[in-house]
Amino acid sequence: MKHRLISSAIALPLVLAGIFMGGIWFSFIMIFGAVVSAYELARITGGNLQKKPLISAILSGLLVAFVQTYDSYLLGLLSINIGRSSIILPIVLLSFICISILILLVWGKDRRLGIFTCVVSSVSYTGGLLSFAVLVRNSENGLGWIVLLSLIVWANDTGSYITGKAVGKTPFFPTISPHKTLEGAIGGYVCGLAIAIAGGLLLTRLGFTELGLYSLMSLGIIFVVLAQTGDLFESALKRRVNIKDSGSIMPGHGGALDRLDSIVLAFPVLYYFAQ
Repeated sequence: MKHRLISSAIALPLVLAGIFMGGIWFSFIMIFGAVVSAYELARITGGNLQKKPLISAILSGLLVAFVQTYDSYLLGLLSINIGRSSIILPIVLLSFICISILILLVWGKDRRLGIFTCVVSSVSYTGGLLSFAVLVRNSENGLGWIVLLSLIVWANDTGSYITGKAVGKTPFFPTISPHKTLEGAIGGYVCGLAIAIAGGLLLTRLGFTELGLYSLMSLGIIFVVLAQTGDLFESALKRRVNIKDSGSIMPGHGGALDRLDSIVLAFPVLYYFAQ
């Protein structure tokens, strides 16, 4: 518990500062997350061959840096614009993300991924998804969107944990995550939806978003489902190689991938909501 509190005391202010300052500062946080999580994912799927994690980490960080640096220039130069948004780069990113998820879904623990598939899947899943976070934060009202998503995911995680501890009895995907319960999942769903509505209405009143009640309910449902799916997806990957945490960069919390699993799948959806 002591290590967990110390890690939170160091990491949380840095992450919050990056979110609120935006621009290059937010990108630094995303680049760091992409580098570490890609390294962790490549170690899980590619074995102990050192060059797979290192190459994945470098390319994942470069991908996020590329999106931040050339966001306006390349999207305007190469894309078909729809209002403020451009579609080619997001579609390319999303295509590689889907490929990476497919690779990871069919990967088995008895067959380590080759260097090409390992690097492509690790970079696309981590760097690709976090690149969407950069695109969202750079958009108009990006701060409000990132804050809203973070609150929904936090509410889901907290609600799932508290409800599961208090009344959880029914196993929820026991072969993937034995400690998760159906009651906990429902508690997380309710808390996430409540925060989506309350937080969204507050941010709308403050001028950060312009969503009505039904849109906020839809947003809450989608993001909670994606949060729980991302958590289960990473749990399945770790279970295939019999490890508890993806890494140890945050004592008491595990790895970067453990901290990002509930939020990364929502970034592409949030990007299109934010347009």
